[in-house]
Amino acid sequence: MNFGTWDWVAHYASTQPNAPALRNLENGETRTWRELDERVGKIAHLLLNEWALKPGSRIANLSNGDLRHFDMQFACIRAGMIWVPLNFRQTVLELSALCRNLMPAVMLADAAWSDAAAGVVAEADIPRSLLWGQGEAFDIAIEAAPCLSACDHMIDPHVPMQILFTSGTTGEPKAVAYTLSGLTFQVLNQLEFCATQAADNHIYVPIPLFHAGGLHAFANPILFAGGQVTVSTRFVPETAVSFVGDPANHVTHLSLVPVMYQMMAECAAFPDADFSQVQRFSCAGGRLTQSLLDAYGKKGVSFMTQYGGTETGPTVTSMNPSRIDKIVAGSCGQKARFIDVKLVDDAGEDVPAGEPGEVWVRGPSITAGYMIGGELQPVDGWLKTGDIAICDDEGFFFIVDRVKDMYKSGGENVFPAEVERVLGEHPAVAEVAVIGVADDRWGEVGLAVAIARPGSTLSLEDLRAHCDGKIARFKQPHHLMLVDALPRNVTGKISKQELRVQFAGSKSA
Repeated sequence: MNFGTWDWVAHYASTQPNAPALRNLENGETRTWRELDERVGKIAHLLLNEWALKPGSRIANLSNGDLRHFDMQFACIRAGMIWVPLNFRQTVLELSALCRNLMPAVMLADAAWSDAAAGVVAEADIPRSLLWGQGEAFDIAIEAAPCLSACDHMIDPHVPMQILFTSGTTGEPKAVAYTLSGLTFQVLNQLEFCATQAADNHIYVPIPLFHAGGLHAFANPILFAGGQVTVSTRFVPETAVSFVGDPANHVTHLSLVPVMYQMMAECAAFPDADFSQVQRFSCAGGRLTQSLLDAYGKKGVSFMTQYGGTETGPTVTSMNPSRIDKIVAGSCGQKARFIDVKLVDDAGEDVPAGEPGEVWVRGPSITAGYMIGGELQPVDGWLKTGDIAICDDEGFFFIVDRVKDMYKSGGENVFPAEVERVLGEHPAVAEVAVIGVADDRWGEVGLAVAIARPGSTLSLEDLRAHCDGKIARFKQPHHLMLVDALPRNVTGKISKQELRVQFAGSKSA
């Protein structure tokens, strides 16, 4: 098979060479499709010919969000190699363990993370390392390299071309392998409700590019259609409001977690922001509160919600943005087109409609498998997500909780997410998370870890009274801890793992 059939960059370099493809909002660096194609070809030549790396070689990088993430993604596709962006929030010890498993041939890093990268290179015995960035060794090498065109190399779209790691909130991160074929079906899964198919689409991505949310939820689907991606090193609420809220920038898509949208709504510039150009405000990784829906609703914004994970493409379900009733009710949408979903009990049997069950998925966008010891261990059959959901009679899914987050109180299953939704409606609660803690009588009971709204007081009695008539007594929290902030992972999700470590054995303060 000729690789040109699968090369997105080469296609748009031919059909719209001068159209914008990539932009870095902070330093102004840009790529047209022609420039991206040339840079991708030079990197592919460098990897294959000057460094003499073999197909399937892993190229790790440790850096802030940068246009070079997409350079490397497409260059590794063209060269038949595997790109591995690393999570800079992990320690050198953690990253070294991951790299010893993957055995990368090269480490690329930027100046900000050069010391950490050097530590990983030494600990994991990575044979080659370079810094990237304007004026750095890798960029200098690219400039001097010839260009490998899309028609000069053959590739199998069903072999791994990228590895991303799970967030590790419930255990050790897993090395998840993506194929170009799988990524293409992820693109197709986003077409129905996400409006990603127009060539003039433009997404702003101020979140990390080492997770599926930053790369594959919207950025790659928009690039697939010839659109533009603008990146920032980190999320700054004021910057997001100013850039997305200026119609002159023609930002059409934004995909963040609820806490980030909340931070934007609290900015001084938010009342004057004009979001009329934005077609989709997408949200995943948490529930949209009514106050958040109201704040954006006043500006004519309606959200769409999605659900998925690193191993799933990521898209499993997607919400029709016109179904405001389901969004308000907390649904994450209906299943994507190219994926099968079923809910099962502990024995792996399908649960009745309306009953909670673990989400199992399969389909062409699902990961090809996990990389262990440098070898791919395929995923056969259904992928068990570890998430608990309910499906209504219209096929709308509602995520109830994680299997590992659920606890038993007096023999009854308690799903913290259900309790958190009720507690979050209390006017004095700014944010709350619930975990199970040991109890001599009931086995486990709920501990609510909450942030009170400024100027408000909050007590356990207040919360339990608020729950009366809304959820059963055994689900109501038995303890309350007030905090100034909740621990989060890099994608902005609350880390239940950290909460369980921090508050193990805790009672009400």
